[in-house]
Amino acid sequence: MSFSARDFRDCLGQFTTGVAVVTTRAQDGAKAGITINSFASVSLDPALVLFSVDHRAATHALFTGDAKRFCINILSQSQKQVSELFSAPGQDGWDKVAYENDSLGMPRLKGSVAALTCERHALHEGGDHSIIVGHVQELVMGETGAPLLYYGGRYRTLGD
Repeated sequence: MSFSARDFRDCLGQFTTGVAVVTTRAQDGAKAGITINSFASVSLDPALVLFSVDHRAATHALFTGDAKRFCINILSQSQKQVSELFSAPGQDGWDKVAYENDSLGMPRLKGSVAALTCERHALHEGGDHSIIVGHVQELVMGETGAPLLYYGGRYRTLGD
């Protein structure tokens, strides 16, 4: 390999992504969430999406184990602080965010541009991450048109 991990990360940073928080509940009912920018569509029929989670993440064992359902909350540009709350290791920001339970009991963040509640369809290993494929069971459209973006190592909005 003729490039460093930093070079690889900087190169990938040239691809603009949306920012989302994946939320779930443990078997004991405790809420958990993690900020991601690794969200992608997989299939229209059936409706499948994916995200990846680092093996070192505090929520890795939950998302790859007991949490068979989860909600992908696509953040709006006004939710930068929500993203930061769920990106810090060990951070529990539930007392600082507005949420409601969806029809499957997953915490859905209020104010997101969209949310997709999924059942885990497949789990794959991908280097230092696990790739989680979800079968979409429910979706909600919020105020579209103002998503939170990530580019070049920092948050952006449309028009930056």
